Amino acid sequence: MYWWTRRHISTLAFASGFVVDTLTLTRIDMLYENVVFVSYLLIAFVGILLVHGVETRLFAPALLLRVRVWLPALVQFPLGGLFSGFLIFYTKSASVFASWPFLAVLFVLFVGNEFFHKRYEKLVFQISLYYIALLSYLVLVVPVFLNTLGTATFIFAGILSLFGISMLLLVIQRLFPKLYQQGAVLLWSIIGLIYVGFNILYFTNTIPPVPLALKEIGIYHSVVRTGGSYALVYERPEWYESWRKTSRLYHYNTGESAYCFTSIFAPERIGDTLIFHSWQKKTKDGQWVRESRVPYTIQGGREQGYRGYSIKRNLTEGTWRCVVETERQQVIGETRFNAVLVSDPVTTVSELQ
Repeated sequence: MYWWTRRHISTLAFASGFVVDTLTLTRIDMLYENVVFVSYLLIAFVGILLVHGVETRLFAPALLLRVRVWLPALVQFPLGGLFSGFLIFYTKSASVFASWPFLAVLFVLFVGNEFFHKRYEKLVFQISLYYIALLSYLVLVVPVFLNTLGTATFIFAGILSLFGISMLLLVIQRLFPKLYQQGAVLLWSIIGLIYVGFNILYFTNTIPPVPLALKEIGIYHSVVRTGGSYALVYERPEWYESWRKTSRLYHYNTGESAYCFTSIFAPERIGDTLIFHSWQKKTKDGQWVRESRVPYTIQGGREQGYRGYSIKRNLTEGTWRCVVETERQQVIGETRFNAVLVSDPVTTVSELQ
């Protein structure tokens, strides 16, 4: 058991960090979450220095030599915590499909430890993952500190990440010049690919619009604001659709409209943000055609999210979806439903929210 643990200590440490943060992180605009992320980044970098300091005998006190087999945990545990936190926040802002790059990184991180054995390869692997973590964190937190979302904010976060990783690599170059020289070309090439890859994902709207998060979405027969609450009328979903708030089948009478009601979380410091409900219908050949795009403005700070709704009039039978997106069409979330015209009264329930 000991030897198995020794062989897989990095993977076990990563998994432990993943589990811990999955259970504890909630909002990127809170002090606790940012203290955790920054601490993890610092611990991971110190861990990288200790791992390679002991391997090159730059740091060779007896204590470190005795526990050197456990030193990779100082890198992988905080990296596991960082990536689990990113998965939490990025998947809150879109579907799992939109966050596939981070799932791919997790897979590579799990299996990569078994294949990178040479010192310079291990350094390149660790720094590459560290840069992904640094860039992912800055993309999350820079909008909070600048109080704004958008392309300029994303570009600034990327430039800041390049500056940060350059300063860290300068430290590594000074401490381990030979080790750095062995992997420098490969290391900077990978960093460049990561940076370009993030930009491609952003400008193709693959990266979700963090730190926005969809808290609730559903299709309703009626939405009426009464003071600080909303009166909602909807059809209950089937028992096997327990994850849905409203039914996937929308039975309507002639002349009736459909309401898309959403609740979107934005950090408190983010200013007014323009959001759109894009009503789309599926054609016979499987294509989605936009029928309307309704804008409204949300404000940040409400734990349950800022509530709003749009109306689709002149509803017709078929498969529909309401896509919640930003001004540049980054998808926050969506809900699909099948509209069915009926002549009998529809059975609905009411709720005050």
